[in-house]
Amino acid sequence: MNKALIRGLCLFALVASLALRVQANQVRVSMLSDFDIGAAVTAVISEHGYALRENPVKPPKLLAAAVYFQRPECSQASFVLPYLISAETLPMLTRLNKPEFARSYFYMDRSWGEQSRVSMVLEWVKYTVLDIFGASPYVPFKQAIILAEPPGCAGPAAIDWRTVWDKNRFHLAKGAGIRPDAGT
Repeated sequence: MNKALIRGLCLFALVASLALRVQANQVRVSMLSDFDIGAAVTAVISEHGYALRENPVKPPKLLAAAVYFQRPECSQASFVLPYLISAETLPMLTRLNKPEFARSYFYMDRSWGEQSRVSMVLEWVKYTVLDIFGASPYVPFKQAIILAEPPGCAGPAAIDWRTVWDKNRFHLAKGAGIRPDAGT
């Protein structure tokens, strides 16, 4: 291979890495001051007409972030737990529910039957790169959600979880001077 080509590829990788870091920092600063994923999840659940339930765990505990809701066809409440995509969720889940609860993991426009941190990081990289060029439909912050539902429910709740990360929802709320987590 040509030395110039190798040097060019290395330079491109360096510039791309720096661009990702700058963009990720801008998103992080914006999210820390303006976005509450728990409140966004609550708004999405409410928009779908499900009754919200009280979380038995109170702050400052990490599990206080879980949002409980009741589906009419289910005997027990389901819950959604926001978490960082790099975190291991199994220890948290064993304290929140019984092992027979069905779990689904959601991050932006994908879902998984089990935690897949590598896939979620790749999704984050993809949407961060798209966001650099203004082409991402989502605000790329590093929080995913787990939906845990009790046995006997007829499949997962029919909720489009992508709207939690929807860039239009976030920017419309921010431009109107209201918190993005208040719903639209």
